[in-house]
Amino acid sequence: MAISSPYIGEHLYRAVSQLNEEISITLLTRTLLVDFASKASDLKALRALAERAGGILSLSSLHAKVYLIDNKRALITSANATHSGMHRNRECGYQLTSASEIRALRRMLLAGFGKSPQPQLWTVQDLDELREPVEKLRAALPRPIVLQAADLEAPRRVELRPRDYSRLINSFSGWLQLTLEGVSRIKSNTFSMDDVFAACAPLAVDRFPDNRHVREKLRQQMQILRDLGLVLFLGSGRYERLASSS
Repeated sequence: MAISSPYIGEHLYRAVSQLNEEISITLLTRTLLVDFASKASDLKALRALAERAGGILSLSSLHAKVYLIDNKRALITSANATHSGMHRNRECGYQLTSASEIRALRRMLLAGFGKSPQPQLWTVQDLDELREPVEKLRAALPRPIVLQAADLEAPRRVELRPRDYSRLINSFSGWLQLTLEGVSRIKSNTFSMDDVFAACAPLAVDRFPDNRHVREKLRQQMQILRDLGLVLFLGSGRYERLASSS
């Protein structure tokens, strides 16, 4: 079974939990902090699905909803893998039964529908480390949090009070905290990897003095920040900061 859905709810986990353990599950979704903080997507359910599937694939710009079963049937639909998507909303979809078309659709799903960089694997431990950042962001965002139409297409921009932004940064640990802290110090909202290195290198010398691959480590952390919806990759080595202090 292979599923692509930006938003994940407990409904999907309950359905998957009824399947035979021998059935493999592949799940492509988003891991945007604001999705979890706004409860548009259920982090607890996603974590349980990751445990069942051996991890999940994350793609921050995902909008496709696709469901493939046994390489025999596939549904391309407007419905998210949530209770609302499956039971409450009026959705529409198209069923495929052609084996060749289903195989091609599966390849597209695994490749992130042509997106570059391709989807990244997130483990149960990776998702566990999001609990505190999600709670910090949820406490900082205005209530009620309403997702606009544009938020369904791309990660939303979030402005936090300086104190709340600092709490969000400190809710992470290690290299990810260091990278987000460095990004927060860059004056412009759009910047290059060279800017990231310049802002973060002094912090790395102080906190990880034995590391000799700082640039490679920072590039890896920028991919994680992209998956979390805290930065946006613009292409050609350029980034845009999506979370900032007002």
